Amino acid sequence: MSTSIELVNIESKAEQEMSAIMVKAAAFVVQDEQTYVDADQIITEVRGKVKALEPELQPMKETATRAWKAAVALWKKYIDDPLEACKTLDRKRYAWKKAEDRKREEEAEALRRAEEKKAADAKLELAARMAEAGMKEQAEKVLDAPVAPVSVPEPVKVEAPRGQSNVENWQVRVVDESLLPREYMTPDLVALGRYARLMKGKASVPGVVFEDVGSVRRRV
Repeated sequence: MSTSIELVNIESKAEQEMSAIMVKAAAFVVQDEQTYVDADQIITEVRGKVKALEPELQPMKETATRAWKAAVALWKKYIDDPLEACKTLDRKRYAWKKAEDRKREEEAEALRRAEEKKAADAKLELAARMAEAGMKEQAEKVLDAPVAPVSVPEPVKVEAPRGQSNVENWQVRVVDESLLPREYMTPDLVALGRYARLMKGKASVPGVVFEDVGSVRRRV
């Protein structure tokens, strides 16, 4: 409770110290040599107020950061990692069920083809026997007659637990970046930034604009 009260007190003090100068800094326009100098004075004032507030806020920040890091570590260990393990197991279950269902379908198709071949062979054998017996006309009719469709059991898919269903979830894994079409590539901004700092005003890359946005260094 004391920490909360202390934080409220510091915030109230910071609000009084900072609000007016921050509004002024946000609205300030640098348009001539005088305003150039005036802007530096505003910066100096803001930095002074920041320096005065830092010792009060730093211990709270460090304590909160340590607590946050500890909480995040616990969350990862006992929430994210276990849930990721569940996802991994579900992916394994999905892959096995998909493969098993495909295998059963292939086995049913193989059985259907085998039964169709058996029926066709029986038809040929019957026609051959009839022809040998001098029943050529009847044999031709047998050969011309369509083969009766065979009946095989429908493949039985692996039954998912109640309330579950397999849903496709297509993802990507790049195996050779050199083969990627250009529209699927993203610029290497780190490399471009390094090149810009090295070449400065001489930097030139098609499709890229190099700008000096500037910064001001101050000797404390």
